[in-house]
Amino acid sequence: MNPTTVPQETSPVGRDSLRRHVLVRLFIVAGSLSLMMLLILVLTYRNRIENERSQASLGVNMLLQAALENAMLKRDVPGLRDIVDRLGRVPGIRQVTILNPVGEVRFCSQPALIGQQRPELLPPAGEAAAWAEFVPGTEGADVLRSVNAVANREPCVVCHGPLASHPVNGILVVDYDAEGIRRQAWYGAALFGAAGLALLALSLGVLWRTLRRRVIEPVADLAAVSGDLEQGHFERRTRIAGNDELAVLGQRFNRMADRLDEQMRQLRQQETFLQSLLDGLPDAVRVIRCRDMRIILANVAYREQLGLSAEIVCGQTCYASSHGREEPCVPTLVRCPARELHSPGATLKCTHRHRRTDGRGFQVEVNAERIDIDYEGQIEPLIIESIRDLSDAAQVSHEQRLSELGLLAAGVAHEIHNPLASVRMGVQGLARDIENDRCTFTDVGGYLSLIDGEIDKCIAVTRRLLLLSRTPENRLQVVDISLALDDTIRLLEYDARSKAIEQKIETPVTPVRVLGDDSELRMVFLNLIQNGHHAMAAGGRLTARISETPGWACVEIIDQGHGIEADNLPHIFEPFFSRRADGMAGTGLGLTIVKNIVERHQGRIDVASALDRGTTFSVWLPLAEASLQAVQ
Repeated sequence: MNPTTVPQETSPVGRDSLRRHVLVRLFIVAGSLSLMMLLILVLTYRNRIENERSQASLGVNMLLQAALENAMLKRDVPGLRDIVDRLGRVPGIRQVTILNPVGEVRFCSQPALIGQQRPELLPPAGEAAAWAEFVPGTEGADVLRSVNAVANREPCVVCHGPLASHPVNGILVVDYDAEGIRRQAWYGAALFGAAGLALLALSLGVLWRTLRRRVIEPVADLAAVSGDLEQGHFERRTRIAGNDELAVLGQRFNRMADRLDEQMRQLRQQETFLQSLLDGLPDAVRVIRCRDMRIILANVAYREQLGLSAEIVCGQTCYASSHGREEPCVPTLVRCPARELHSPGATLKCTHRHRRTDGRGFQVEVNAERIDIDYEGQIEPLIIESIRDLSDAAQVSHEQRLSELGLLAAGVAHEIHNPLASVRMGVQGLARDIENDRCTFTDVGGYLSLIDGEIDKCIAVTRRLLLLSRTPENRLQVVDISLALDDTIRLLEYDARSKAIEQKIETPVTPVRVLGDDSELRMVFLNLIQNGHHAMAAGGRLTARISETPGWACVEIIDQGHGIEADNLPHIFEPFFSRRADGMAGTGLGLTIVKNIVERHQGRIDVASALDRGTTFSVWLPLAEASLQAVQ
C-alpha cells in the first residue's frame, strides 16, 4: 500500500563485474604465491647445483691428490709438474696450484706464479682439510676454488719431517671456471621455472574454467533473474545445471519465485476485488495515509466527482486532489480527519468544500473513520473517507419533494374542486335570477358572500401547497410550527378520508416558534403524516401533537398502524430502505431526508413502535428564543 522506494539497478557499464574481480584476484594471489614458490625453488635448485658441483670438485681434487701423492712418493718431480700442467689445460679448470705448508707456490699450471707467497690460499686454522667455495679469481672472474690439504704420511717423514710437527706436506688448490657452473645452474633453474610456469598456467586455466562454469555463470544467472523479478517479470526462472550447492540454490530460488508469483497474483486479485467493491459504492470513497496525507486508494465515484483519472489520484495528496492546494489545509479553518482522529475506530462527520478540475467548487459531507494496519511490522494509520456531494443530495431531496407533491394532486384537486363547484353554482344561480328579473340586492350580496368564501378556501389550499413546494432558501427564519403542521394536516385531509383515517391535531394555545426553513419543516411533517397513512391501510386514527419543554419544541406524529418490526427499526433512516405496511414500493428516501432536515435544524428525531399497536415519531427542535440566545 504504501509505495516503497525500489533501489535502481546498476547499469552493466557502472557495475563491478564478479568475473573481473575473481579473475584479477585469482591471478594476483595465485601468481604471487606461485612466483614466490618458484623463486624459492629456483634459488634452492641453483644453490643445490652449486653445492653438488663443489662436492664434485672436492671429489676430483681427491683423485688429483692421490695421483700427486703417488708421484711425490716416487720423487718424480717432473712427472708431478707434468700432471699439474696437463690439469691446468683441462677445459673448465682455470688454475692448479700446489703450496707448501707455509703458503709458497711450489707447483702451478701458470709457471709465473711459482715461488710466490699465497698465504690466502691456506685453510684457516681449525678449518677442515678440504673445502670449496666460489671466490673472485686472479683475472677478476669468479672461480670455484677447491682446496685439499695433502697430509703427511710415514713414507714422507724422511723428506717432510715427523708427523707430529709436520702434519701437512702441502696444499692442493684447483680453480674451476665458475661462470660455466653457474650458467649450467641457471639453465637448469630456468628449465625448472618454465615447467613450473606452464604447470601454473594450466592449473589456473582449469581452475578458472571450473570457477566460471560452476560459480560465476550461475551467480550471474541468479543476479539477472533477480533483477527481472525486481522489475516485475515474475515469470523468469534460473537455469543452473548440475546437483551442486549452487544448483540446489537455483532450484530453491525458482520455488521461491513460484510462490512469489502466486502471491503477487493473489494480491492483484485482491486489489482488483477491493477496487471493484469500492467502485460499486454510490458514494465517493478514498483512503488516506496519515503520515504523508497521500491517497492510496479511491473509487470511480470519487474520480468522477472531481473529474480526475485513476493515474492522477493514487499517490496524490488529499489537499491537492480535492482542495487544489499545494500545502496542507489550515487546521483552524478546515476540520481535517487525519489530524483530529487520534485512535483506531474514531469517526468524524464534517462538511468540506471540494474543487473540481475545472475550478468549480461544491459542498460535500465527509464521514471519516481511522483504522490502523500492521505494515511491515509497523502500525500504519489510515483514514477512510466517504464523501457525499451535497448538491446531489439536494437534487434527490427536491425530486423526493416533487414525488410527494404528486401524491397530493388528488387531494388538492378535491379541495379546490369543491369550492370551485360552489362558486360555479352561485354564479349560475345569480345569472338565472338576473335573467328572470328576480334578483335583489340582498340575493346578490348572498351570492357574492358565498363566492368569496369559496374563493378563500381555494386560496388557502394553494397557499399551503405553495409553502410546501417552495425551494429551500438556506436561511433561517422564525417559523410557527403549529400553523405549518395544521396546513399539512389539511392538505392530507382528502387522502385521510379516502382511507378511513381520522386525523387529529393537538397544539398549544400560544404559537410555538422555531428557527428554521418553513418549507423544509412542512416537508418533514408531510413525510411523517404520509408514513402514518401508509401504515393504516385499514383505517384508524392519526394524531399530530405539539408540546413544549424548556428550550425545545416536540412534534409527535402518532398512528395506529401495523408498526415496525424490531429488526427493521435500526435501519428505517438509512437511504433506500423501504418496508411500507401497505405493500407498495417506496423510494426509501423519505425518512432519510426527514432525519437530515431535522439534524440541519440542530434537532433530533426519535421513533417508538410496537407491532399491531402503531408507531410514534418524535421530532425535537430548539425553540426560536433558545436558538437566538445561542447565536447571540
